[in-house]
Amino acid sequence: MANHEQSLMELVPRRIVSAWAKYAIDHFQESLRKHKIGITQNLFNSFKRQLEMNGGDVEAVMIKFAMYGRFRDMGVGRGVKAYERKTNKANLIASKRYGANVSYASRQPKRWYSKLKTAESLRLQEILIEDLGHRIPAWLGEQWSDQSN
Repeated sequence: MANHEQSLMELVPRRIVSAWAKYAIDHFQESLRKHKIGITQNLFNSFKRQLEMNGGDVEAVMIKFAMYGRFRDMGVGRGVKAYERKTNKANLIASKRYGANVSYASRQPKRWYSKLKTAESLRLQEILIEDLGHRIPAWLGEQWSDQSN
């Protein structure tokens, strides 16, 4: 009985989370290609997955990559600070439309990460709920059979 309880209590199976992380990394890399980010492939090759374990359960999954990938997503770096994004956009428009003599950086955001991260996190949630849903009926059946003996 203790063996069955332990298998149900392993709420986040390592194999499922590891497979999801590999799948998510593939999607992130595909998004980089789609948005034509990373000429040197350094960002593309920098993706790593890491699982933090606590006992037999996965406590956290981390997908790591080079920090400048986030800068490309936000449109900052190379002279554009995060708090200057809105004024930079306004200066760009003023310069193009009206010929205003203002400075701006041509660096624009390439949104490759934020929405995809949310989508992949929700997908992991769905996968884990589905997996747990398949294991609960079997566990309940075992509990009923153990109690009837």
